[in-house]
Amino acid sequence: MLGERIRALRKQKKMTLEALAGNRLTKGMLSQIENNKAKPSMESLEYIAERLNVTISELVDKVSSTEIRNMLDQTEKLHEGFKIYFRNKKETIETCKKIIHLIQPYIHIMNDSYEAARLLEIYSHCLFCLYDNQWEIYAKKAATIYDTLNLTANHAEVGIFKAITIFLEHRYKEALQTFLEERHFLENSHYKIDPMTKVNLDYHEAAFYSAIGDSQGTVQAIERALDYSKKEKIYFKTDDIYKLAAFEALLGSEEKKFSHYLNKLKQFGEFLEDENYIELCDVLFVEYLINIKGKYDKIMPIIDKYVEYNEEEQIATGDNWNILQKGKAFYYVHEYEKSLKILLAVTVPDYLNHPVDFGIYYIKDTYIALCYKELNNMDKAREHAKIAYENFLPLPNSIFRKLCIETYESIFSN
Repeated sequence: MLGERIRALRKQKKMTLEALAGNRLTKGMLSQIENNKAKPSMESLEYIAERLNVTISELVDKVSSTEIRNMLDQTEKLHEGFKIYFRNKKETIETCKKIIHLIQPYIHIMNDSYEAARLLEIYSHCLFCLYDNQWEIYAKKAATIYDTLNLTANHAEVGIFKAITIFLEHRYKEALQTFLEERHFLENSHYKIDPMTKVNLDYHEAAFYSAIGDSQGTVQAIERALDYSKKEKIYFKTDDIYKLAAFEALLGSEEKKFSHYLNKLKQFGEFLEDENYIELCDVLFVEYLINIKGKYDKIMPIIDKYVEYNEEEQIATGDNWNILQKGKAFYYVHEYEKSLKILLAVTVPDYLNHPVDFGIYYIKDTYIALCYKELNNMDKAREHAKIAYENFLPLPNSIFRKLCIETYESIFSN
């Protein structure tokens, strides 16, 4: 509306109400105009436009395309690398506040361009991260514009975001249902879905099915994504799909599938010359050796590539997951005191949301209980066995949950 447009331009030019009012308008009248409680005369409108150094048409029309593009450039730079999974982190909160401050003056006077839709989409992300329920209004507006412009991939991202907001509240079944509804709408309202969007939808569907422990749904979505990627000769999200596939095979104790997908992931990492992939493959292989093969003597050399251990202080440094693995490795070589000191220092990252990730870290209390049992401290053993058991109760079946329940029953039967 006109009032918001005047206010937005005034703030953009860093002018106070008094400065814009000058000697021909009162501050009170200008405030009423900006709040749409009074309509300016043509003479006043010409005066305001002159003070703002814009034309009357610019003042009356919606925000110009050039202005929106400039704002989007600024916003994308702030939004780069932004992850809604880190909504509680101080940096994320500060970034959201900056983006909202930048977009808010223009939010009601945008046109129906791609740039405007993208700004509305980013704005909805930031509102969600600040726990403002109005995020849904702006996400819906963005999706409507994307539909008008037939931008299927962009609409898909809005639908995925909508499902993820539910997922982050750990309402996994509801998140899956929302995702499937969004996908159904997209496939029935858009003439054609481009290959990358199709793979992206399959990947997220697999992740949502995995969260509720539906192995069949997960595997079907994974295989669909990989088959389609091969057919279309595209490699979008291939690494993420291989990671998910390897995890799923590990959790289901499917050795052949696990080895196949782990090898594929390793090849992908070697092709990209990315050491993070190689490390991930090693950590997954350690889980395989512990939980499926029972070859405990082979795990320490692998872990020690990524963890530094101070023997005197019995402190391990490195990635959180690798440190956890180090503590488990000490348990299997019967170094229970060392294992305990490391495991008790491991914390569950606050950005985790997927049940599989929770399972990886919740198992630490099972190992702590096992160490205390070996050290004949049954009170502490029962305490941590119970912590692990209660953490795993709402999670789907997995190798971690199985070990947790077996340990709990063994300790409490004594």
